[in-house]
Amino acid sequence: MSQSNARHATSAALALVLAGGRGSRLHDLTSALAKPALPVGDVGRLIDFTLANVANSGIPRALVLTQYEPDALHRHLNQTWQRFGGIELDVLDGNECGPFNGTADAVVKISDQIDQEAPDHVVVLAGDHLYQMDYRPFIERHMLSNAKVTVGAVHVPLADADQFGVMTAGADGLITDFAEKPASPAEAPDRPGHAFASMGIYVFTWQLLRQVLAELAPLHEDLDFGKHVLPRLVAERGAYVYALPGRGQAAPLWRDLGTVDAYHGIHADIASGRVALDPSWPVAGRRAIGLPVRSATVSDRPAWPGHMIGQGASVGERAQLRNVVVMPGARVGSDVRIDNAIVTGDAVIPDGFDLSAALRQCGDSCLVSEGGIRLLSAQAMSRLAGAKRSAKPHYASADESPRRMLAPGL
Repeated sequence: MSQSNARHATSAALALVLAGGRGSRLHDLTSALAKPALPVGDVGRLIDFTLANVANSGIPRALVLTQYEPDALHRHLNQTWQRFGGIELDVLDGNECGPFNGTADAVVKISDQIDQEAPDHVVVLAGDHLYQMDYRPFIERHMLSNAKVTVGAVHVPLADADQFGVMTAGADGLITDFAEKPASPAEAPDRPGHAFASMGIYVFTWQLLRQVLAELAPLHEDLDFGKHVLPRLVAERGAYVYALPGRGQAAPLWRDLGTVDAYHGIHADIASGRVALDPSWPVAGRRAIGLPVRSATVSDRPAWPGHMIGQGASVGERAQLRNVVVMPGARVGSDVRIDNAIVTGDAVIPDGFDLSAALRQCGDSCLVSEGGIRLLSAQAMSRLAGAKRSAKPHYASADESPRRMLAPGL
């Protein structure tokens, strides 16, 4: 494909960014915030990575589809991207033009708006993953293979693969098998211990996708790309895969921040420099994600290992934080001792609070994640105070393991 044809393919494409999900495994982190609106790094939001990919790939226009707790996300999109982002962006809220009952159903509900844009291709993107990707070769591969759909893919550990769509593909990229969140994921032949997983991003020729959706919509009220659309096109031998390229000698950067451990882990990696973002792939209109924040109000800061403090947060004198993420807006008092935790933006941690001592008083039922990361939200602090007063552990249910979760969130 010539460069001029490639540029035309990109300029004639429309990005559809699906940003309406909650992320229920994140518990209190998303109790009042859509997952794509989660802060990442210093002043960014998770959706910024996808929109940066759109802008830097030369796709001129995007429709962002929201639904769950959209207010904070709408404010961010308006203040950052609609003013400074370098792409034309419209936000379509499922609470007004929906409801959206599935990922593909959301596209069905806005088909008329897409028709008005008259794109040759649509690039369907998840707005809640952290990655850097040039979509131009993704679109080119789709056109060259005459595919009905091209699916972005990465390798993920087998232990985690039951949370993804898992594929088997031939040397030519043709997908021969696809299973959505399988109980026993197939191992990738080229990567022992890993599965080949869908990134939840797709390229379609718009007119073909419109036809497929029109045929499937009457059959599935919760029409979903992974559950319904991809199996149909795989069966028709029209689905191809595009593997996210590595970054030189490094593996591809792609993270699904769908769990408390994953969300905490990306901040620890950013703070330690283990995640290196490509500075030539900028996020327009704001400071680059990835630098330890220097805008928080912090008194008498010691050398805190593995910490990350968000913009507008405050930390009092003589506080001791170890392996802690303090989200934007949080208030941490003086003489506080916290380790292995996330302090959410609505939390107020009183002077003298000692997390380990508080957990000893209410038993070890307060662990929320497999990795032992605690969520200190406003709700969690209230529950913890109540547990301390009663001096009895508080469980979400009688049969729940006391080391797994305290009534969801702490």
